Amino acid sequence: MVAVSIMAMVLVTLLGLKNRSMQDVMVAEHITTATMLAKREMVKTMTTHLSSNWVPDEKEGDFTGEEAFNGYTWKKTVSLIPLFGSAVIAEIRVAVLWNEGTRPEMVELVDYE
Repeated sequence: MVAVSIMAMVLVTLLGLKNRSMQDVMVAEHITTATMLAKREMVKTMTTHLSSNWVPDEKEGDFTGEEAFNGYTWKKTVSLIPLFGSAVIAEIRVAVLWNEGTRPEMVELVDYE
């Protein structure tokens, strides 16, 4: 009887660990996908501004037309940071957002030009 109750406790614990492990894999998959999407948006932004004439800007969007990325949205922000003299550096931020269950999640990439 004692052995059966110990086995039951062990099995319940193992099932709980398996479920948690599966959730962790899903979160890791979403983070990987969001990072890839953020990198893609960053490359698009950097290649469309090949000159150094950056202007402050903020845009948002989603991945319409790409069914695999439903639920993900993006936000791009370009800020100008003054340096000494008349020098200015552009800070480009690309964030990809999604909902993980009921809580919002985000991956953000930052580059300076």
